[in-house]
Amino acid sequence: MAMFGRDDDDDDEDEDDIEYVLFQGATNGKQPDLEENRKLAAAGMMPAKELVSDALSRRCEMFKLQIDGPKAVASFFVDGSKRPGPRFPPPRANAVIQVLKLLAGLDITVRNKPQRGGLKAEYRELPFELTVKTTPVKGPGGKPAESLTVTFRNTKTKRATPEDIGIPEVIQSRLRNLAANHEGGVALVVGPPESGLTTTALCSVRCVDSYLYQCYLVGDLGTREILNVPVFKEEEGHPIEQTIERIQRNEGNLIFYSEFTDSERVKSIVQSSMEVTMMSEMHAKDAADGILKFVELVGEPNLVAEQLKCVISHKLIRKLCPRCREAFRPSPRLLLQMGLPENTATLYRKAPPPEADERGEEPEPCRGCDDVGFRARTAIFEMIDVTEGMKAVIASGGDVAAIRAQAKEDKQLTFQKDALRLVADGTTGLEELQRVFSGGKKKRPMKKKRPMKKRPRP
Repeated sequence: MAMFGRDDDDDDEDEDDIEYVLFQGATNGKQPDLEENRKLAAAGMMPAKELVSDALSRRCEMFKLQIDGPKAVASFFVDGSKRPGPRFPPPRANAVIQVLKLLAGLDITVRNKPQRGGLKAEYRELPFELTVKTTPVKGPGGKPAESLTVTFRNTKTKRATPEDIGIPEVIQSRLRNLAANHEGGVALVVGPPESGLTTTALCSVRCVDSYLYQCYLVGDLGTREILNVPVFKEEEGHPIEQTIERIQRNEGNLIFYSEFTDSERVKSIVQSSMEVTMMSEMHAKDAADGILKFVELVGEPNLVAEQLKCVISHKLIRKLCPRCREAFRPSPRLLLQMGLPENTATLYRKAPPPEADERGEEPEPCRGCDDVGFRARTAIFEMIDVTEGMKAVIASGGDVAAIRAQAKEDKQLTFQKDALRLVADGTTGLEELQRVFSGGKKKRPMKKKRPMKKRPRP
């Protein structure tokens, strides 16, 4: 993941052996005219290569380049934690932004509105897909400028099944039953931006056996695809209801529709989902927030209460570094307090900071995590099933507190419950759960890395 964090096997190479990223073309197939833009390429290509290579060498899932007064500042995100990156003079930062826009098939003449594109690349013989997003901002002196966000996805790492991302069986069973029982209605997958939402949503589709039930994808999914789930093309000018009718005539059981955003279109979809189950993704903090946002989008609480079947949400947590994690025997009191089985013999935690030897020399940092204690991320899940009690809360315009209270009464799957299974099997530790559920704490600054060796211009 860019989504769940990168856990590449060959990050243990000597830091001195740093290679530059190789850009391989825009995902939309548009070829950049480097000759026409040779001045821009001369100013921005090498800084762009260095910035992207530096980010990939640190296992970043994302970086941001933003104007901050007289300087432009890059921020790296590793396993969800923000780390300081290099600084640039604004003209050089702008050159980097425009070069990456050009390589991603975006319009470099447009700077007053957001743009989004994709770029294929290779780094240390691993294939990556970069999502390049720009946003208009005010630069020095109030002049128009842009900020840049680049996310990375290792396309060699396949996360295509529910098991790949750890979707619990209770959620898999609910989604299977939606198709098997021809319940119709809407199943929502929600999550924060930059959290791997689309990957989670597409893996959720795989909870339904596409060899037993007819599933279709509708909408723009970019380069994403699902084995044995074809894209159903919408006829130009035809309303979405007509597309759904055509799928129903083809005996479709499940339709995955790319992100719900347009109010009128979503309302038409919800009104049409009587005989086929619709699944889509939407940005929201959690399942309760997703229900409220869906009600706001559709505009009719009663319709949502009748047609919404379940809302699935995920949250990313860091995994303990398998090289340096420390085992300990939990006390009975701790097990009781956390709700873990009383026969749990071993739990794991982040290793304490390494101590200097008798000569005062510090040991080499862990090669797996650089003494951070964590490497890569995984997901925990929650699900709100729309029971009769939940229908009443939604129809009456209940707020987040009311939705959560009803979910608790219904004994629904929560993030806290799901997280305990990862504590019990040693994937993560109680310290990480405390950080995630208490809103975070001060993060340890990233150690400075040795500068990249300059090589001849590629």
